[in-house]
Amino acid sequence: MARLYVLFAAVYLLEGVTEVPFILNVYLSKVMQFSPSQVAQTLFLGGMWFILLKPVLGFVADFWRRFSTRVALGLGVLCSAGGWLLIARAQTQAAMIAGVSLKVVAIALLDVLIDGMIVSVSHAKNRSLIQSIVYAARFGGGMLCANWAGGMITESTAAFTQIYYVFSLASLAVLLPVFLYRKRYVEAGQAAGEPETAEVQPEAALTFSQRLGQIRTPAFFWLFALLFLVAFGVDTSTFFDPVLEERFSGEFLGAITTAYYVGILAGIGAFPLARRRFGMRPVFVASLIGWSLVEISCLGIQTWNGHGLYFLGGFFNAWSSIALLTVATAMCKIRGVETFAFATAVSFKNLMDQSNVLLGGYVMEWLGLTWLFVISALCGLLPFLVLHKLAFEEV
Repeated sequence: MARLYVLFAAVYLLEGVTEVPFILNVYLSKVMQFSPSQVAQTLFLGGMWFILLKPVLGFVADFWRRFSTRVALGLGVLCSAGGWLLIARAQTQAAMIAGVSLKVVAIALLDVLIDGMIVSVSHAKNRSLIQSIVYAARFGGGMLCANWAGGMITESTAAFTQIYYVFSLASLAVLLPVFLYRKRYVEAGQAAGEPETAEVQPEAALTFSQRLGQIRTPAFFWLFALLFLVAFGVDTSTFFDPVLEERFSGEFLGAITTAYYVGILAGIGAFPLARRRFGMRPVFVASLIGWSLVEISCLGIQTWNGHGLYFLGGFFNAWSSIALLTVATAMCKIRGVETFAFATAVSFKNLMDQSNVLLGGYVMEWLGLTWLFVISALCGLLPFLVLHKLAFEEV
């Protein structure tokens, strides 16, 4: 399992280093001179590949016997490197959409395969541990990148290109951990999570329709609804980041982003303790309320402690994200269809994540920043509509 943990951490570390959002948001707004709606269109159209490809890739990984996970992981890393090179050279909105699309295709490949392995090898004892490892790697990398890049983005246009070249090189560096992958390690980890007395029907004995039929249950419907509502709303950071950079500085933006990631790491550390003491449901409830309060409080960031607000935002985001993915991982552990089930379920959430950027761009233009945050804070409470339908104690 140690090799798999290293592989999981390496891929999520890459995502963390290259997915610090304000770097691209500020570039599109300040350097490319895109309007909020153009920024939204670019990120939405490029990001749609993530939603469209994940279920397809999960299906192929589960059902095509000649599918090579290692080759697919390597292809994903190469797409990431190429995407960032294209972004660095883009001069038009079409070229930028192509670059964003390529890096999103890479994330789809890497996410589907790594998440499928996580679902396969997870069990009650290590499920939250794995989520903590990958989140710590992702947001630890993001924190370092925010601290490094925040002070660079106000220097010159060339600084952005330099950052994107570093992202491309970082992508290639992850090719080394990809070679740690061995199918037998996944199978061994999967077997370790099976109860000794369980009578599991062999995967080969299940027909195509039977394997897909395993996800047609009421419990899975409520999982989809929860994922959908958690992500439903309007994106704020895409349009607030350029405002903060203009009012304050790139250094300030990097500092509060670092505070956000520190809050996420603190939340990761506190989550298992809180879960053991209070249970999953109370932790989830606290995270939803806390996140909404932080969103509306950001309107006073000029007079309040921006670092503290972003720390709390990261803290509550970590709690809700780990709780959500722990529930999804447990419910998608369906033998023979793990990768497809998890990719399909999470795509509901990803669809709304992408729509948030598009919707947020138009709300920002039509109603302004204040209503953008008010709507976001109210939408953060929507998961309470279905939270009572899920049996958190079984996770």
